[in-house]
Amino acid sequence: ISADNMKKLIILTLFLALAVSAYSQTDDTLKPKLKRVKEPQNNWSMNLTFSDNGFGLGATKYFNVSRDISIQTGILFSGAKDDREFEQYDFFGNSVTPFKVNRLFMFPILNIGMQYRLFRDDVTSDMRPFINFGVSPAAIVYTPYNESFFSSFKYAKAKYTLGGYAGVGLDYMTSRTSGLSFNLRYYYLKLFGEGIQSISTAEIKNFGGIYFIFSYNFVK
Repeated sequence: ISADNMKKLIILTLFLALAVSAYSQTDDTLKPKLKRVKEPQNNWSMNLTFSDNGFGLGATKYFNVSRDISIQTGILFSGAKDDREFEQYDFFGNSVTPFKVNRLFMFPILNIGMQYRLFRDDVTSDMRPFINFGVSPAAIVYTPYNESFFSSFKYAKAKYTLGGYAGVGLDYMTSRTSGLSFNLRYYYLKLFGEGIQSISTAEIKNFGGIYFIFSYNFVK
């Protein structure tokens, strides 16, 4: 190949390279940019609880740390009772609890903990199994049973404790803005020192146990 033909070949090669590069850049700009859809996660929830102590109401706020981990803070209000007490009814249908001396309430129970999502890649995104655990400062309020319900709060007293919980549950996403949740938890809530009498024949020190928590979640 002559020197003149070599120059022409080099110029043609450079021209083709520039043309291919320009076409590739133009093609890339014409491709639609796929926007990554943000996965909805729990923001806050309203809670309904059932346990041996009765039913309760609460609310939970979630702070999402990552796709699978969230910090949760919540508050719970619940009644409490001794599992040895029982109601009786007189001839007129009025309920009476033998040996009852105090009404007991747990409010608030504060929940501060972490929730971790399980099996992300193994189940559908609408079904989200999880585990959670945390600490639970609590106040146990008691009022005299021989006073009427509302007036008894003038004589209310309280004892305080610090416990914890661990649980397993499932979030079910009903839409991109809401969901339902079931959480089975075990609480350890034991009073320091003396217990509280619900009935005159015994006192209670342990207010923990198994709690069933049903939630309506607001998602963002």
